[in-house]
Amino acid sequence: MRLPKYRFGPFELDAASRELSRDGERVALAPKSFECLAYLITHRDRAVGRDELIAAVWGRVEVSDAVVAQTLLRARKALDDTGNRQSTIRTVSRFGYQWVAPVQEVPASGDAVADAGVRDMAAEPVSDAVLAAPPRDGAAKSRRARWPWLIGLALLAGAAVALFHFLSPPDRVAQKKISRDVVLVLPVAVAPAGSDDAWVRLGAMDYIASRLRGSGMTVLPSDQAMHLSKQIGDHGPTLDAAELQKLTTASSAGVIVWPEATRDGNGWRVRLNLHDASGPHAIDARGATPLAAAASATDSWLSRLGRVRKDSDAAPSPLTERVQRVDAELITGQLDAVRRLIDAAPANERDDPLLRVREGQLEYRAGRMDAAAGIFQKLLDRRPEVSDGIRARALMGKGAIAIRGADPVAAEADYAQALAVLERSAEQRDDPALLGNAYNGRGVARIQQGKMQAAVSDLGMARIAMQRSGSMVEAAGVGVNLAIIEVQRGHYAQALQEFDRAIAVFERFEVRDYLAAALMGKANTQLKLAQPADAVASIQRTDALSKSLEDNDLAIRIATVRVEAMLAVGRLGEAERSIASLRALGEPETSQVLQSQMLRLRMAQGDLAQAGALARLLPNAEEAVQDSLVLAGVQGALKNQDLSTAKAWLDRSTGEKDESMLRTLSRALVARAQRRPDDALQLAREANAMSERSGVPDDRIQAGVLLARVLLEQGQTDRASAVLGDLDAFSSSDYRVAWTTLALYRALGDEGMARNALTQVGVLRGERDPALEPAL
Repeated sequence: MRLPKYRFGPFELDAASRELSRDGERVALAPKSFECLAYLITHRDRAVGRDELIAAVWGRVEVSDAVVAQTLLRARKALDDTGNRQSTIRTVSRFGYQWVAPVQEVPASGDAVADAGVRDMAAEPVSDAVLAAPPRDGAAKSRRARWPWLIGLALLAGAAVALFHFLSPPDRVAQKKISRDVVLVLPVAVAPAGSDDAWVRLGAMDYIASRLRGSGMTVLPSDQAMHLSKQIGDHGPTLDAAELQKLTTASSAGVIVWPEATRDGNGWRVRLNLHDASGPHAIDARGATPLAAAASATDSWLSRLGRVRKDSDAAPSPLTERVQRVDAELITGQLDAVRRLIDAAPANERDDPLLRVREGQLEYRAGRMDAAAGIFQKLLDRRPEVSDGIRARALMGKGAIAIRGADPVAAEADYAQALAVLERSAEQRDDPALLGNAYNGRGVARIQQGKMQAAVSDLGMARIAMQRSGSMVEAAGVGVNLAIIEVQRGHYAQALQEFDRAIAVFERFEVRDYLAAALMGKANTQLKLAQPADAVASIQRTDALSKSLEDNDLAIRIATVRVEAMLAVGRLGEAERSIASLRALGEPETSQVLQSQMLRLRMAQGDLAQAGALARLLPNAEEAVQDSLVLAGVQGALKNQDLSTAKAWLDRSTGEKDESMLRTLSRALVARAQRRPDDALQLAREANAMSERSGVPDDRIQAGVLLARVLLEQGQTDRASAVLGDLDAFSSSDYRVAWTTLALYRALGDEGMARNALTQVGVLRGERDPALEPAL
């Protein structure tokens, strides 16, 4: 039986074809967001619990609140149901969600049936627990073209305001030995598990970790502790030997702390269950509040160790508890809960800088950039009463907003000021990650301006700071940034090493989005190295991660690299399916990358008519055209003997002063088609010389293959042999080289070598027709 369609307002949701449309026009929507809509509208007669929704859509239970909230926010945005209206999906406080819009169900017969089961319910504040995605037009498009792996990272308020950075590989911290000086504090086991006390699980964990850092101990970051705790599941009040070994191996920590918090009629009791080199032991303490008990237990342990806290305030204030509750919600991305906590603060707390800087982060993560910028600036204007740590966080918040707004010059200035503040502050000594975040932010701003050497210096400083803080995940992230720079500089072996080290860390801590992005970066580098089979292996490792990816832009970038890898190995059916997935993810038909990929796919399939039709779709005259699309357009036109269209592509300019290698190749192809052999040979040689200077293996193959083909057509087999001999290392991995080498041996009349070359072409052809000359 065919699944029905659902109509509500101007929208129609087709469960069978998995499409959402508005007034007949398809609405782009990430797969998980669509599945949430479909499940909620199907069960619109009741409220759907969060756990039920996760089980139905994700099929597993370890999905974070932040992921669920982000997925629903995207769905709401697609339905214009953002803000406090909640006219379509209502948030049911502390439970889940319910569909509330009137619906018409259209069964398979096509008859519309009015749905009378929808109740009119009062709206509650909508959850905004997500980082707003950067715009996909204008400046954002140009950034994505130049830096295809730029992603956003929201850091906890205890460390810094949200920043953007490039993913990078893990460093030596991945092979670090167990350190007795490193402490891992796990989430707190709370009993009884009442909803009012849910914040204690992460809030008290973060508070204990902060007090330990105040005594000079190295404590792993709270987000890293969360990832590690997921690997052992619900461990309860005890950890067995296998769980301890797993945590020790994964974290390199010499001390494991798993706290318990119990509430009774006399207040709270906190027990610190500890395991170090001397074995297991525990420390108990009581207090009127969970944080008071946690402070007492922590300070008792520090006293036994002979350590003294720099902050003599042993009793946490009500403001301290509120801040920890806010941080606990920020860790899980529950921005609606954060807003309620901040709004409910009494007057004497509401304007405190500790709370205000977190409010700025809240506004940033909710996508309200103007509100966030206003908060950060007001904090900076209160200079006499604002600590250096708060001032640094406010400056980094402004820097993050500037990066989001494509103003790297302003971002660099903000991060530089933050670094100046931190260098004179004791706080950066207690929390090296704060300094690392500032260096990382400035490094990203400098990368966006092309200041590579300065960026490398900043990222190196960031990585050392992250290592000092014990944050392997963040150190790996900085490493990926460095890997991308190494790719830009042509240091491919070092880039691959960085990617591999990062991938190992992200796998260990199950940071799926970072892992997927690092694998994508590695695959793209392997394509530049003319290692297409290796690139396929890398990009296919993202398959198992795809279901949990909620970043639509990241999914688009991964699908784009997947198309390139499949085209390179001749798996044309998979390339076509990946192009379809790009469209489903919302990549517009006007995308130059998509048009280039479609042109090369049709040429590889031998569908020259379609390739010619695509070649005739030149972009608008005022639009700058990427050189890769010019090359594809020229080849698609020439495959159909359409010389006028090929010349029209050449007339399009990117506005760059210097002639690029790809554009020179395009001119050589047109000269070849016009039967101007001298010009074709001269241009092919110029392109080949450019490729030698660039040092990119794939560039060398494109230019060398064309030069060899031009030489063969002119009967210069000796010179063609010299060119292909230089490319012989790629003949076992690259189809273009193998095919042109076969043409050489046939021209030489060497039947034995031609048979060997034909065998190699058969190995590499995939679904391509060896009778057709492959595109460059």
